[in-house]
Amino acid sequence: MSMKKILMVGLGAALLATPFAATRIFAASSVLPGPGIAPVNKSIQPAVSMVEVQPHRALYQVKLSSVNSGGQLVDISGKMYFEWKKTCDSWTTDHRSSLMYEYSDGTTSRINSDFASYETLDGKNLSFSSKRDNNGVPFEEYRGHATLDANADGSAQYTLPGNLNFKLPKNTFFPMAHTHQILQNARKGQKFFNAALFDGSDDQGAQQVNVFIGDKVDPLKTVSLTKGIDKTLLNSPAHSLRLAFFPSEDSDGNADYEMDLVALDNGVVSDIKIIYDTFTITQKLVALEKIDAPACTENSAYAPGADKQ
Repeated sequence: MSMKKILMVGLGAALLATPFAATRIFAASSVLPGPGIAPVNKSIQPAVSMVEVQPHRALYQVKLSSVNSGGQLVDISGKMYFEWKKTCDSWTTDHRSSLMYEYSDGTTSRINSDFASYETLDGKNLSFSSKRDNNGVPFEEYRGHATLDANADGSAQYTLPGNLNFKLPKNTFFPMAHTHQILQNARKGQKFFNAALFDGSDDQGAQQVNVFIGDKVDPLKTVSLTKGIDKTLLNSPAHSLRLAFFPSEDSDGNADYEMDLVALDNGVVSDIKIIYDTFTITQKLVALEKIDAPACTENSAYAPGADKQ
């Protein structure tokens, strides 16, 4: 299996990503690519109006926690920065990571990744931009726009490369809407959620994501508090989550990778573990800061309180 990503967190990358993710910060989450490493809803229901998510910026320490013996990969280490901002008509995300890959033959690769997105509050439109370099040499870049329709298939059109387009099935979510739906389900006590997720962070189209929502947990027990962490953002109910990412709805049943994380009701992700066939990566929260939401008026595209349940 080839690893497409290493995480851009967020509930919505996944963290990142995602980004939860990779940008599948839970959307995941989001997850950033490494060089040469083997890496039910019936309608669109953007849950942007169902739960309140706290705009914030976070920094995570990325480490290789386990690896099968005999492989080429020796170590992965680095940091991942994630930022969620709110405007009067959208959510914007900024994921940046710098990761060092070390191999058994003594070679190393420094992979720098940047991903930015703009998702309207109704969850129907997404603009995205992604680029990556290996030891300073660019090797991947994507830009484009995607739209969703509750009554028909959506679409994604890439302006870079210009000949890349995807049809998005009716059960597709963009990262923020996906994150909100997971949080909504957790608050209701629901345990399972399955949907397609599209974030534009690669050239693979939408992924199928199965989510299992576990027990409530204390996020403070998953974090080593430092001066750079705003503890007040961790004073929120939280759940353990297991996400499994599949390449498409007609896949052979084997997940590309799975992710364990602790997600707070306010959208903060405090702890992440990404599980591949031959190795496992952890992301530990080392800095966390609140970002104020905008002061919108009735004439704004977004009205105060519109995203509260």
